[in-house]
Amino acid sequence: MTDHFYHSHQIVEERCKGRMKCLHVCPTKAIRVRNGKATFITELCIDCGECINACPENAFIPISDDIEDISFFKYQIAIPSPVLYAQFSPEIHPGIVHQALKNIGFNEVVDVYNMTNELGFVIPHHFKTNSFPKPLIISYCPTIIRLIQVSYPNLVNLISPFDVPREIIAKEIKKTYPKKLGLKENEIGVIYITPCPSKIVSIKQPAEKERSWIDSAIPIKDIYNLILPQILEIQKQENIEELKEFQYGSGWIALENISEKLGTERCLSVSGLDHVKMIFDDIENSKLRNIDFIEALACIEECLGGPFCVENPYIARHNSILLKKQYGHKQPFDKEKALNKYKKGFYSLEHSVLPRPIKYFDHDIATSVKRMRQKERILMKLPQKDCGLCGSPTCATFAEDCARGDVDITDCIFFSEKFKS
Repeated sequence: MTDHFYHSHQIVEERCKGRMKCLHVCPTKAIRVRNGKATFITELCIDCGECINACPENAFIPISDDIEDISFFKYQIAIPSPVLYAQFSPEIHPGIVHQALKNIGFNEVVDVYNMTNELGFVIPHHFKTNSFPKPLIISYCPTIIRLIQVSYPNLVNLISPFDVPREIIAKEIKKTYPKKLGLKENEIGVIYITPCPSKIVSIKQPAEKERSWIDSAIPIKDIYNLILPQILEIQKQENIEELKEFQYGSGWIALENISEKLGTERCLSVSGLDHVKMIFDDIENSKLRNIDFIEALACIEECLGGPFCVENPYIARHNSILLKKQYGHKQPFDKEKALNKYKKGFYSLEHSVLPRPIKYFDHDIATSVKRMRQKERILMKLPQKDCGLCGSPTCATFAEDCARGDVDITDCIFFSEKFKS
């Protein structure tokens, strides 16, 4: 396990006004405000993007690849999140979006929908024929996996053993295209077009494999600005009917696919980090009964509400529904072939997800115990207001920070000289 964690954002210190909105929205209490500037504890950050959305000063800047950064690949393949299609009106056929991507330099566009269909067949088959811990957490959202690693390490054994569609497609490309194209694997670039920063982290530093099969990720908002002029030009052409062979599928961008396959009476679907944490708390406290599966997404508007999206998430959802209605004819696939791939472990994670190592106090056990007791003594003195004026999100985290020596108890406004006077 690494002690260094890649993150998909950075803080521009000169922009930060210390308004503390980020402090209160962070689900893992990773953010601190010190000397009027925000900072974050790297091992606690799960790259959910809540701080990016909350900051009124845009002090949190996403770190992502640019399309120029992938130009060295001899053959470039785009894997768009289905969210990309929903950023445009339903009158724009997804096939036109594919052509626009090719116009800006991609050699090929591979959609995830067929793979979600395969997984939608394989996953129920697996659970019908195998015993498994319950409730099993099935999530294609990297933020949820990292939330479990950081805040609910006792639940890692409940994470589904299956990989996500984008990674499985990328693996298939990397294993078959070198022979097909006569190129080396590292000459073929697989680029994911992402609605959120967490997908970038899952590529740069995956939690469940040594390396991602995807080479790079580009935000939807960056691609949108490049392909919109192309789309407008393509629509003027007379021979666009041939572009409409592609059949749209919303894939797993909303809380529907997995629960439909597994049965809603056995699968509980939840979105939004606060809501997800409520369910995870219930699992830890043995309060959740008669549920076999948990389908969880970090964004309350699901993937359509990702920080890298352009369209209003509710309009995007409406667009997605209409696209599915107009162009959503299900594509057949070879079930026997899918079962053979399943038996060979093609759809499975490369290794189990492990808890993230968190350095709360010290590697030395005696020192850690001493500081934990010190934390408890400090916490008993604090007002339990969780106001955040000290720069820590709660009184409990402030007590931890005091025990570590990062702050002094007089940094609490109720103990400061200014307050007393």
